[in-house]
Amino acid sequence: MARKAAREDAKGTSDFTPGMVTRIFDRVRTIKMKHPELSRRVDAQETRIRDCLMAIKDCLDDFPAEERELITVLVINGVHKMCDEILIDEPEDADTGET
Repeated sequence: MARKAAREDAKGTSDFTPGMVTRIFDRVRTIKMKHPELSRRVDAQETRIRDCLMAIKDCLDDFPAEERELITVLVINGVHKMCDEILIDEPEDADTGET
């Protein structure tokens, strides 16, 4: 997580400019069009993730109402942490060139 924080500090704060969202959306669409098979694979995995999250939600709904909110927040925090670790943080050996 320290690497992520360092990257964010290096970026600083950037102001949004007019049309920025449209340009980013167009760039993402272009990238996805260049790699249709990979995009389909990612979309399929996102569908699986959604299905798993719905199953988790069903389990959370079985908790007593007075405990459900806290447990839900803890689950969300855990999922968010996993996403950071897996999708955002660089592997430890990436900087050293080790395999």
